[in-house]
This record gives sequence, C-alpha cells and structure tokens, in this order.
Amino acid sequence: MLNPVEHIKVKPKMTVSTLLKEFGNGSFTARRLYEAYQILSLMSKDCSCLKFLTVAGAAVPGGLRFIISTMIKAKLFDAVITTGANLTHDLLEAFGEMHFKGNTYVDDSDLEKMGLSRIYDVYVKKESFLTLEKKLRVILEDLPGKTMSSKELLNTLGSLISDDYSILKTCSVMNIPIFCPTLNDSILGLHISMYSRNSDFKVDLFQDQVELLDLIWGSEKTGALILGGGVPKNYLNQAVMAAGKPLTYVVNISTDRPEYGGLSGATPDEAISWGKVKRESYRVVVPCDFTVALPILAAALIEDGEV
Repeated sequence: MLNPVEHIKVKPKMTVSTLLKEFGNGSFTARRLYEAYQILSLMSKDCSCLKFLTVAGAAVPGGLRFIISTMIKAKLFDAVITTGANLTHDLLEAFGEMHFKGNTYVDDSDLEKMGLSRIYDVYVKKESFLTLEKKLRVILEDLPGKTMSSKELLNTLGSLISDDYSILKTCSVMNIPIFCPTLNDSILGLHISMYSRNSDFKVDLFQDQVELLDLIWGSEKTGALILGGGVPKNYLNQAVMAAGKPLTYVVNISTDRPEYGGLSGATPDEAISWGKVKRESYRVVVPCDFTVALPILAAALIEDGEV
C-alpha cells in the first residue's frame, strides 16, 4: 500500500518535537531526521542496550559542547568515543578559554600574525593552548607515577575540572567512560607524551581496547549515535564486531559519501556484511551537518521526555 507524502505543516509556537514529527510526513533529509528521532527514542527506552555516542569532527568548536553534556546528563548514553581534538577544545573552555566567531573570507596569514588559528569559521587564540599546557602540567604532576588507560586518565581529568558543562567533567560525574583512540593525535596528547617522557606516568592506548571489549561483552545489545565518521566510528564498529555484539540501533549523521570507499561514508547497510550492524537493526543515515541535526534531535527527545 502506498502512503502519500503529506506536506510539512508549521504553526505559531510549534515545539521542536512537533516540527520533527512533521518532518516524517515529508521526504529526503527531513524524513531521515525523523527516522533518527524514532530510532533514538527506541534505543533510549531499551534497558538491555549499551548505548554509545561517537563524535568526530570539530563538535566543540562548532558549538555542541553544552548539547553533548546535556544529553550525557540525561543518561542517553552509557559510553562516549571521541577524538583527542574535541577533548583538547573541551579542556580549553574548561580552563576559561573561548572559541570565537570568525569567517572564511580572510587572509589566514593575517590571522597567524594576530595569534589566531582558524577552524573554518571559528577562531581560537594560540595563547589558549599555552594556558592548556600550563594547567595540564599542574594536573599531571599530581598524578601517580603509573600506567593508565586513556579512559582512566580522562576520568581523572574530568574529576579535577570545575566546569559543569565540560564533556569530561560530565562524564566523570555521571560515571560514563570516555574512550579516545586518537588521544595521541591531538595537542592534548602531545602535551601528555612530552610530560611522560621524563616521568613514570604513562598512557597505554591498547588497554582501552581491552576495557571497551569487556564493556561490550557484558551487554545484551549495542546501539549508537554516530556523529560524523573517522576513528571513533571505526573504533566502535571494530569492537562490536570483535565482541560479536553488532549494533541493534544505529543513527549516523554525516556529510561523507559512501562512493569513495572511506569508513566515514560507509553506510550501516555495508556494515552488516562485516558483522558490525545486525541485519534486523534499526538504522538510518542522516546526510546533514550534525551542528544542525543534533540540536534538533536533542531538543525533541528532551521535550518528549525521552531522555
């Protein structure tokens, strides 16, 4: 039976969740976003599911720090996998630094002379990274001289931060593990590695894989909201495949394309052939900038009391 497209309706004082439900009557990205909302609603209610959030790309400089921490506080996720870059920028703001609105129509050599670095249309002061280095070193010097997984280190860092909107702080308070497979590929990782050269303090990234697999093995089902692609997406996919616990729920919000063979653009359908996603899974790809899609989804879920 064919279902007709019902034209999306708007009205005064419309809630975000009502508008999102209207998206389901339309097509293209609008309907995909509504399907994502449906899947996340189901996942949030499934107590037997281990729920992951993976974050690649410049989510923190892009303005999603509060939304991510709010969703974690709402207990939508049981674990987070993200990049060292996002945690670097999270720490910058936790230490009192800021990101600034910029533009793309600028001479970047002029920005360099002004002590500014550019992330598309966002600026960050180079001196902010000096603040990060100084404050981080004070913390590292107080840590015990032992080997930690990055998960243990990040939980410790989060416990020592006073900013309640910090992703690291929120995860520490909520006892949500953060896995960072690209910690060494970041300014945060660079400072940690420089400090550990002359210290008994070390970080063992391979231990994280053991801890992640133990977490997944102890679950009945797995599910994920995947923002972007990159290493966080692949790190989770490989872990659920190795553990024999493919994703039952998967929402991937990404602007990457599958035709070029990269993991970032690979679809959940393709992942079925690897044993990373269940054949009978609830799955959707939302082809959208996640700085647009995530706030809409978060607002709708919270309005409806889903999280």
